[in-house]
Amino acid sequence: MVRKIKKKVSGRPGAACAVPLAMAVTALAGPRREGRDVLRAFSPAWQLRDFFLDHFGVEIVTTNRPLSLDEYLKWPGAADPIWALRAAGDHGAVLTKAPESGPDDSAIRLGIIPLVVRIADGERDHLASLWDTEFPEVPRASLAGIFNEAFALIPGYDRAVFCGPRPARDLNGVIAHLTALVADECQLAGAPLPRRFPSCPDRLLAAIPGMVKL
Repeated sequence: MVRKIKKKVSGRPGAACAVPLAMAVTALAGPRREGRDVLRAFSPAWQLRDFFLDHFGVEIVTTNRPLSLDEYLKWPGAADPIWALRAAGDHGAVLTKAPESGPDDSAIRLGIIPLVVRIADGERDHLASLWDTEFPEVPRASLAGIFNEAFALIPGYDRAVFCGPRPARDLNGVIAHLTALVADECQLAGAPLPRRFPSCPDRLLAAIPGMVKL
């Protein structure tokens, strides 16, 4: 079970680290488990910041919508978390351009959600509790509701499948885990197994820092 971090780290003098994390998400529609657009914006843009603050007491910034893998690899905040903190400003979300029109088919799509945690150096050990297991039931249901609303999914008929957060340098592990979750969902529904999601080149992951001092 994820251990709730009770101390709010926002704005504290000891908040001296920026830690890049990442989540992966997709949407499965109907009994055929077809894909849906997962690059839609959250409303409000800082919705995920509020989620992590309310449920785990950690201050994060993220983008205002999931990114495609290609977008994530070009996003300046991936390799420079301090840039992400500055670009997010006070509202906690880095605004991005609307995505280009995606494929008009039923392919299952991959969305990457970059997260940058601002945390005190002494709290970093507690941060690992965010990814040592899956989210507990209440936060998981809350996050599923955020995705359902953003992706225009019908609860009980469609399903948002997500995993993470984990250190951004382990993005390929996050993507592989999501691939396995989607395969399980399709198998349970008797739907064809999808293709594996693409992975990130190791050389690009190596450029992502594990932590940056502020």
